[in-house]
Amino acid sequence: MIDDAQAPAGVFHFSNAGATTWHGFAQAIFEAAAARGAKTPATLEAIATADFPTPARRPAYSVLSTRRLEDAYGIAPRPWRDGLPALVADIMEQAQ
Repeated sequence: MIDDAQAPAGVFHFSNAGATTWHGFAQAIFEAAAARGAKTPATLEAIATADFPTPARRPAYSVLSTRRLEDAYGIAPRPWRDGLPALVADIMEQAQ
């Protein structure tokens, strides 16, 4: 593909499929770690973006679109929840 002048080029975003909040993502990480025997915080509190002080303004909704990559290369990302347990397992194994 590198020598193919017709190959799609440019900036492509990639992430697994589906959307979540930072809270939902953190909760899923803790659940995956707990399933492997890790001790996790007793509670995880969701807050609004406006309640987290930061000098940068944040958009209310900012999910990356992988549509361009999917259309150009026929890649269909798997759901993020499907890949998370294996990633957490790898991280936990490397931390030992």
